[in-house]
Amino acid sequence: MTEIPNPRLHNTSAHSVWRHACLRVCAAAEQLGVNTGPILEEVGLVLVDLQTPGFRVPLAVHQNLVLACVLSTGRQDLALFMNQEMPALGNTLVQNSVTASESGAAAFQRFKQLMHIVDTSLILGFEISGHVTACVLQEAEVWPDPIAHFPEDLSISSVIQAGRALLGLTKMHQTVEFRRDEPEDSTPWYEVFGNEIVWGAAQSRIWFKTADVNRIRPEANERLAQANFESAEKYKSVDSALVQSVIVSIRKWLPQGKAVQQRVASDVGLQVRTLQRSLKAEGTSFGRLLADERRRQAMERLSLGQPVGVIAAELGYVDQSAFSSAFKGWVGVSPIKYKAAQVI
Repeated sequence: MTEIPNPRLHNTSAHSVWRHACLRVCAAAEQLGVNTGPILEEVGLVLVDLQTPGFRVPLAVHQNLVLACVLSTGRQDLALFMNQEMPALGNTLVQNSVTASESGAAAFQRFKQLMHIVDTSLILGFEISGHVTACVLQEAEVWPDPIAHFPEDLSISSVIQAGRALLGLTKMHQTVEFRRDEPEDSTPWYEVFGNEIVWGAAQSRIWFKTADVNRIRPEANERLAQANFESAEKYKSVDSALVQSVIVSIRKWLPQGKAVQQRVASDVGLQVRTLQRSLKAEGTSFGRLLADERRRQAMERLSLGQPVGVIAAELGYVDQSAFSSAFKGWVGVSPIKYKAAQVI
């Protein structure tokens, strides 16, 4: 499901992860035969919350979930298993902004800027050394034993997975450097990363050929990547109370075809002119917020497989043709082509 983080649920006083991170841990544990229902209850999570787009989980709670699942499955390589069995970013705005990028360099730069959405404690950087380029991973939080190395395993294998999709199977990483010591049974790591592993390194790095990273991808769609990127990036920061209220009102009236400025102004208790002036002071406008919400919902609904005609009607367009023209103007492809390109 394509989703955006909910700014109202973001806790700026502590690190957090998006709900997708917890769902992936649960899905991996379930595949390994563990019933995660009791585990969720034990760590204080409710499945309905994890199924709510935008819900965020405190990092400490996420760590407790990971610890319980690692202990229940007996898999110290649980992070590697997750990234072998399911897409690292699912079918999300972040994923689409990465996979549609014109090059590996553009994709990694977008992922670097959106990493804060995935996990506020992770930092992604780059290092160029002649003919090779490294993705450098840092963590702002120390995880407890016996899961101290889980975020490093997860992040590195996520970048490797992205590299396979972006660079092709014949243009893979050159070397992987782990800060951690070599595990007692390192077989799963060598199966995923090959023999070019450095243990006990100063930093976590994944090295690629610079030429491969910079190569233009024929199948890329930069307009599509940028549209997804802008939709995701908009929610990295908390909107003002007024902007949030306007967005809530727009979401309420869109399915009825009544998301007009007068009705929204009434909902937020302002005259139309006052609303216009107030939104201008916030650096936005009603028209921009309406277009952003239509675009976001259109991408989400198409990713869920909903019919184009139904989406057009529920987003307030006079007909499917008008919706198709607007959508193509946003992302550079028709709704039908966008829908066909989505990978769940």
